[in-house]
Amino acid sequence: MPTTNKNLLAWIQLALSENVGPATFRQLVKFFGSPEEALKHIDEIATRGGAKRKIKLADEKMAQAQLKRIEQIGGQILTYKDDSYPKLLKQISDAPPLLFALGHVGLLNKRCVGIVGTRNASINGRNMARFLGCELVKKDFCVVSGMAKGIDRASHEGALSDTETSAGTIAVLGTPVDEIYPKENADIYAQIKERGCIISEFAFATQMLPTNFPRRNRIISGLSEGLIVIEAQVHSGSLITAREALSQGREVMAVPGFPLEPRSRGPNALIKDGAKLVETVDDVLDTLNQNRQFHLSEILPDEDTLPAFHALTDDVANDRDEVLNALSAEPIEIGALVRATGIDLSVINIILVELELAGRLERHPGNSVSLIYGG
Repeated sequence: MPTTNKNLLAWIQLALSENVGPATFRQLVKFFGSPEEALKHIDEIATRGGAKRKIKLADEKMAQAQLKRIEQIGGQILTYKDDSYPKLLKQISDAPPLLFALGHVGLLNKRCVGIVGTRNASINGRNMARFLGCELVKKDFCVVSGMAKGIDRASHEGALSDTETSAGTIAVLGTPVDEIYPKENADIYAQIKERGCIISEFAFATQMLPTNFPRRNRIISGLSEGLIVIEAQVHSGSLITAREALSQGREVMAVPGFPLEPRSRGPNALIKDGAKLVETVDDVLDTLNQNRQFHLSEILPDEDTLPAFHALTDDVANDRDEVLNALSAEPIEIGALVRATGIDLSVINIILVELELAGRLERHPGNSVSLIYGG
């Protein structure tokens, strides 16, 4: 069901409050039933996690400013309770609680394929990205990329090149939706805003940091049934996105390249590790049709609920030390933490929420967590 204007302010406040990451946001809403109720208990929970001071909560004035700005630029803010929020993205453990969107939000629930690659792309690489972008749209897929230079831009250009189709393209930004980065992409930004969709999880006036872009990458892969890598170094953001896609259960595909070309090493390494080789759009379709679990019509809404927070208070008190002893600075997957301790997942989730709100826990891709020492 859609989020009403009455409680959207509370969604924004909770999402923008200190130490409230996407996974903790989701757990808080499940435990307390609503962002409004969660905001009332957030300091209590952080104290139980070892916080030494009160959390800096986003106030209503800050939330109102976000609403005013999105209205000024003709966009909208989606919560994961809204029908327009992408159903496929909603399935990942760290789905953004809010999406700031410009353009045609109906594209967010079409079948999508992500295309990523190097900013310093060759002419052949850019041509391949345009070709695949165009051909995928003709097959009624939406092309998702990050609006960076090189492969990203070429993918968007290809998706927009066929004016006879309406599938379009989605740009996922590492900046707020009203900031164009890089500046030279102002023309493609305007085209995507007009005919596609631009989204970001970053609130207006968020500082641009290098860490924004890995966070953006999980959304590119999370929106997509499959991800195609075209030209990338072995240690690059595109390969990080491929790892995100794998951890989310998405299909990873790659366009092979000349072995002595450094930009080919990333895709070639992925193919060696089992990624599907892509030469034509039919290779993409064959790969996706072999894995039908992500067809949007088959995805069930995530309406699961958890036990009331206070109903598990005694269990948490008994098990907190054991969970802390099992954690370290080395990331551990939450499922492995459950197996190692034998503690119920609902109890572990509460303890992790307490620790994150207290600034003592960091969450990592692949549903993993680690302790922050000195926090």
